[in-house]
Amino acid sequence: MGSATRQRRGAAHSGHLPNLTISFDTHTCTHLSLCSYVGCISCATPQWPLLMHLAKAITRVCHNINRVVYCFGNVVRGPVKRITPTLLTPDVLGQLRKADAVVNDLLLRHSLTTTLSQVPVISVPIDLDADPASTETTTKRCIAIRTFITSDFMTGIPATPGQELGVDVLSEMVAGISKVSGVSRVLFDLTAKPPGTTEWE
Repeated sequence: MGSATRQRRGAAHSGHLPNLTISFDTHTCTHLSLCSYVGCISCATPQWPLLMHLAKAITRVCHNINRVVYCFGNVVRGPVKRITPTLLTPDVLGQLRKADAVVNDLLLRHSLTTTLSQVPVISVPIDLDADPASTETTTKRCIAIRTFITSDFMTGIPATPGQELGVDVLSEMVAGISKVSGVSRVLFDLTAKPPGTTEWE
């Protein structure tokens, strides 16, 4: 996905983030270990219905990509190859708890806890602002917001900003998470289930 795609206003760049994910096969009830990627789309002005459509198309055509995210902030020019060394230390968990608190406070304040079935907040050990030419170890991570709407948790869809999730609420989430120390970028998960799991694994 190194080539750029076009939106109506400006260029949308896409690439992939290195990740190992586990997919769950609901037909055989077994876990399948797959080396797959997270597709990342970044553009100046997100047009959410178009991005949702692109996410479906990308996972349908690119079989090694089972999750697609939108990246807030400046356009990311890939490929992204640097991973932030991450262990479950108090500072890493503290960063994730602060980001989770931002999201959950806004969900409660805007009465979205019944509209959205689940909203996991994920720490992604990648610094999208790191200089790819640098050899210094980065300590920043991305935070992903995974909205999920479902009736049975076997299948489901992400909330579309401007529809099930207000764009202003999402902007507040992004602004609040961006203030948490050590956060590189905020990502918004655009993936339905299938192919993506409810939570990131």
